[in-house]
Amino acid sequence: MRLYDEIFKGEQGVYPRAVWLLGGGAYFQGVKAVGEFSTTQLTLFFAKGQAEVVGDELFIRKYCDGDLSLDGKIQSVQWIDGHAKGDTP
Repeated sequence: MRLYDEIFKGEQGVYPRAVWLLGGGAYFQGVKAVGEFSTTQLTLFFAKGQAEVVGDELFIRKYCDGDLSLDGKIQSVQWIDGHAKGDTP
């Protein structure tokens, strides 16, 4: 995804990548772990923080090698800076 490379050109660190899909759902790269999960809420852990996803009818279509495909009606995503689950500061 060259777009991300251009956006974060010159920035330090590792940034998660997410793409929202038309019709609902999203695709996330760089997922280290999945935390709380229900049909209305999902917590994703990344190297530099976590994302809290809220929506309706959420379900994980695929999760492999740090890539996660999420289906459902996403209402909001909140980014929380910090360490990935299990990391020590």
